[in-house]
Amino acid sequence: MLQRDAMRLVLSVVIITLFEVSYAQLWPYQILPPFPVLEGCREVLSLLGVNRGKEGLSTATHSTAYASAAAAATPKTTTTSSTETLFPEFETWLETQQNASFHAILQNINPEGVIVASPSQKEPNYYYQWIRDSAITVRTLISFLEDEHINKVSASHLHSQVINLIESYVINNYQLQRTPNKSGGFNDLLGLAEPKFNVDMTAFNEPWGRPQRDGPGLRAATIIQFLDYLNQTGNLVNHPELQNSAYIYQEIVKPDLRYICQFWNETGFDLWEEVDSIHFFTSMVQLKALQMGIKWSRYFNDENGEFATQLRDSFNALKQHIQKDFGFVTSASNHVIESPHLLESGERLGLDIATILAVIYTHENDEKEQRTESSASETIPFNVLNSYVLSSLSGLIIDMRDRYPINNNRFDGVALGRYPEDIYNGVGTSEGNPWFIATSTASEFIYQFIYNLQHQKLNLVIDDTNRQFFLPLINVTGNKYILEYNSSEYNLLIEKLLKYADSFLDVVRTHTDSQGRMSEQFNKNTGYMQGAKELTWSYSAVWNAIRWRRRAFFAI
Repeated sequence: MLQRDAMRLVLSVVIITLFEVSYAQLWPYQILPPFPVLEGCREVLSLLGVNRGKEGLSTATHSTAYASAAAAATPKTTTTSSTETLFPEFETWLETQQNASFHAILQNINPEGVIVASPSQKEPNYYYQWIRDSAITVRTLISFLEDEHINKVSASHLHSQVINLIESYVINNYQLQRTPNKSGGFNDLLGLAEPKFNVDMTAFNEPWGRPQRDGPGLRAATIIQFLDYLNQTGNLVNHPELQNSAYIYQEIVKPDLRYICQFWNETGFDLWEEVDSIHFFTSMVQLKALQMGIKWSRYFNDENGEFATQLRDSFNALKQHIQKDFGFVTSASNHVIESPHLLESGERLGLDIATILAVIYTHENDEKEQRTESSASETIPFNVLNSYVLSSLSGLIIDMRDRYPINNNRFDGVALGRYPEDIYNGVGTSEGNPWFIATSTASEFIYQFIYNLQHQKLNLVIDDTNRQFFLPLINVTGNKYILEYNSSEYNLLIEKLLKYADSFLDVVRTHTDSQGRMSEQFNKNTGYMQGAKELTWSYSAVWNAIRWRRRAFFAI
């Protein structure tokens, strides 16, 4: 009898799993399967005689039955989350989710190198290629290749696939640069700031928030990073249309750098496509592209003449404006202000996850830059150790811990959204929600913070300018408290920081589905996903965070 019941249970798990797979594409927004799947599972269990009760299962009991069957097929879980989940243990989940995220990215890239922001084509329609999202995503692919090279991983089919996709992306962007659009054309450079194009590589001609001046900076920095990878590994460009690295620099990178030199002090729409102004994120990614452009102009013997002078002059002027003239920091505020004019008008406080994104995107390769011959004058300000930046993240955490009801029972990491005043709900306007991008970015930032402390063997100084960030981890008194590198107290705080960073990824874990899928947002009340499904940027952000977790652990 017991053996027969055991066989029934095993068979039920198999059939339920098949049910789940068959319905997988129908429920990308659920933490548990929707009613039709649960109802089917109930009928299967009844037919097998597993459910002998006279009463039908309620919806709540459906969930319990599904959870029990799923638990039988997966390892027991121990979660630090305040919400019970059906996922494997955290470490196992990290590996599974990073792999799922990477392959989800690849699924959203077509053979022509078009990175689709999301397969969602209605409510909302994100079925376009954004210059920003695409560049950020390709940086993730390049990081994958760089890690393979560092770890001496043998070339594989996946390796070749990623190389081919990146080169196709470069070719695609050569064409997009030269596609006339509502922002302008190629000859006057204005068209380079067009934010998005159709997936068939034609111009998007509907009304939109344009221009978006972060695009050329992100694209230039991404393609230069690919050129650097080719140079470091001794590989050549494969695709005949691209000829060689010098061709890519001259024909694709250089126009974007020229654009930045000409328009860095002009207003444009922010990365959220809502506000026409000067923005910290835009200025920082522009500055990073100029920094990389200066270095690579030397490599390609393009360091003399008018263009080289433009690069250096623009870099110095933009850096000056970022540090002082644009008003990104003021004596009246302890955090970075994303769009100063919104603070001046009283519309926003200036807190925005965009400032943290700007920092991690422009400083993730600082270690590599330190090994080059770049002068100190060519460094990028506002790194991960900067007190204003630390206070920006802690300010967002404090605000959103209370703003989003799903954070009520969390004591460490919390679900984060874009900015406190957000009203975009993923389809229209009502109330803002947490985003996977924002929440995983908090993790990545803290991992990068740990990595930099360890790599540079720095003492940790806590004072009035950054105390707010450390309050959840350590209670110190006095105007300044110094933890000496590698002391027992220092190492204990590093351990707490690692757990703190992990707790934000644990929030992500709680709100992905059982296949590792992620949308743009998850509801602040229910926790269910909403907005654009399968958002490529979400996958990129989570993959990057897990990557930096590994780097932080290796540095200790």
